[in-house]
Amino acid sequence: MAERSWVSAFVRTAGLRIAVLPVAAALTLTSAAFTMHFAGAAAFGFIVLVAQLRMAVPFADLGLGAAVSRAVARAGESSAARREAVELRRRTARLLTVVGLMGSVLVVVVGREGLWSWAFGAPAELSGQLDAAMTISLVMFLLTLPLGLAERVLIGQDRADLLVLLGLVPAAINLAYVILAGSAGVSPMWLALGLPLGMVVFLLLCRSAAARSGGTSPEGRDAGTVAGSEYPKGAARPSMGSILYGGLPVLIASAGMVLLEQHGRFVLATAATAEQLSEYSLALQLYMPIYSVTYMAGIVFWPRFSRGLDRGLWIRANAALTGLGLAAAVGYLLLARPVSRLVSGGELQPSWMLTAAMAILLVAQSAHLTQINLLTDRSGFTWQALMSCTALACAVPLSVLGVHHGLGAAAPPMAMIAVVVTLQVLPGALVAARRTGAAVRSLGEAAAPPDAPAGLTPANAFTNTDEDTGGDAVDVTVMTRSTR
Repeated sequence: MAERSWVSAFVRTAGLRIAVLPVAAALTLTSAAFTMHFAGAAAFGFIVLVAQLRMAVPFADLGLGAAVSRAVARAGESSAARREAVELRRRTARLLTVVGLMGSVLVVVVGREGLWSWAFGAPAELSGQLDAAMTISLVMFLLTLPLGLAERVLIGQDRADLLVLLGLVPAAINLAYVILAGSAGVSPMWLALGLPLGMVVFLLLCRSAAARSGGTSPEGRDAGTVAGSEYPKGAARPSMGSILYGGLPVLIASAGMVLLEQHGRFVLATAATAEQLSEYSLALQLYMPIYSVTYMAGIVFWPRFSRGLDRGLWIRANAALTGLGLAAAVGYLLLARPVSRLVSGGELQPSWMLTAAMAILLVAQSAHLTQINLLTDRSGFTWQALMSCTALACAVPLSVLGVHHGLGAAAPPMAMIAVVVTLQVLPGALVAARRTGAAVRSLGEAAAPPDAPAGLTPANAFTNTDEDTGGDAVDVTVMTRSTR
């Protein structure tokens, strides 16, 4: 029954993502084609850089979104758990509002000084537009940080299927914006604002859905209208310090992981030509939707590993996700070049070296997904933070070195293959193997007869303790990423 359950969830999640993928791909590629038509190949890379920069800074929520998902998921256990979830959402929203306002002031100052165009080496004819568009895009992102809690609430409410469907909204809004703005003859860099606008609409829809399901707003502002949501007078409330401390390992792990995936754009923007940046940007636009299938499928293992570190399930999960990654890589290898040629009107096509590197990277990242969904306690997130930050620190210089040695747009994915395999897949698998092995030993100890020798005492195989994980017993935390 257990195996049938995970297989069903795995197939259902991957199947739903695959079902919407052609629609999302059509919207994204059509937007890319219109953007290239209105702005040209040279400006295309900078437009994509601005439009999707917010994908590189989801850690601006200070890692608190994961705790919100966990609290919402447990809110049905008791009235006390519901009060804690509502209070956590309320305090997190207040904290993110402050972060958003402070960040917006900083972003405006940087934009006014022209530092964005200087940092990314924009040509003179695009520099002023890039500074303005980058500033507007980031301010929109920062001011909607509290609204972003709606997405985390839906995850806690087990509404991931709804998130997959709503994920089509930003791409649809972006396409409509690009067509209308481009037809109106706006300057090239203003075409980058369609995706940020679409994300605002997406978050508003998430907020509406979360409020209908939970009875309160995702920010907990109307909690007083729901029975059991208010703290009794004098009752202790979660402190701001404990909230921030709990999100720290998630923050570091998320920042390292996302920056690792997005570092190629920044390296090519500063060390390569505009054409190479555009080539890589188009290849990456085809890569991320395909990778999102394996990533979303991997999430089904998180609650199962949080309940118990089943070694057999760990082995099957690695096999399933690596196999899915292999299938995705074959599809990317066969379709990336002809699709790119089609959407660019023959103007831009990834090289075979870049295409092959991206395909191999799909397999490598898929092989690490099981560990991402297994190492989800505080000790596990500490391992994830160490691995992802070390990989990032090595990937950036390797990518720069590759560009200087003539690899061009293929340098970032080739660097990522090296660091993902050596600094994430292999050490992650070793840590996971030790944990699942410890769980097996604990089960054996629990089954020992009453007169077993001292030391062979019953143990709970489903609790992560110093003995089986190298860390304190902690609550399990979920980590999520935007895959739209």
